[in-house]
Amino acid sequence: MHEPHAPQEMPPPAPEMPGGVSRRAFLTRAAAGAGVATVSWFWGQGFTRPERAADVEPTLPGAPGKTFNEREWRTLEAACDRLLPSSPGSPGARDVNAIGYLDAVLQDATISRHSRAVILDGAQKLDARAKGMGAAEFRALPATKQDAAIRVFETFRAKDGSHPGHVWLERMLGYIFEAFFGDPVHGGNPDEIGWTWAGHKPGFPRPKPSQKGWRPTERT
Repeated sequence: MHEPHAPQEMPPPAPEMPGGVSRRAFLTRAAAGAGVATVSWFWGQGFTRPERAADVEPTLPGAPGKTFNEREWRTLEAACDRLLPSSPGSPGARDVNAIGYLDAVLQDATISRHSRAVILDGAQKLDARAKGMGAAEFRALPATKQDAAIRVFETFRAKDGSHPGHVWLERMLGYIFEAFFGDPVHGGNPDEIGWTWAGHKPGFPRPKPSQKGWRPTERT
């Protein structure tokens, strides 16, 4: 695995795709921005790197989390759904098991403690924001208020001038795009659902799964 490279310019993450931007256009722009560093990594030189020899065995719904406790899982799953929601004919984060991929990939030895801390801190911040909006946790907010909470966190500026929410958003989108566009051997994109929707034909040679008795087609 690798650390998602922070894109220099990201397209607006709003799930409603404002301004008439279609989902396909959004993902195409993401591939041109974040994807230059992340998506193309799977489609190009990432296949030749030694660390790509290992599979990520994603956490299945209902299984104990490898990284997240139950509350963190619920919050980040809801956030994934808002960052890339499903719609008729268009798969989203839930369809590619982005939360299960995220939970598993954060345990990979090549992922830094900092990245794990960024993701977990984001879950806490969203839940704290939800409480300020009258909900017990982020997942309990209606979709419009979830979007508002994410936007507030994204634009928040800390006293030191940093934007922790922006870093969190970059990380989250990077991992979601990995789950959506990566070869299924890496733990996301089950049954090549993301590739099929995008009309992508994978190049060769493709990475081979390790001998752990797990295959992408066995996942539900």
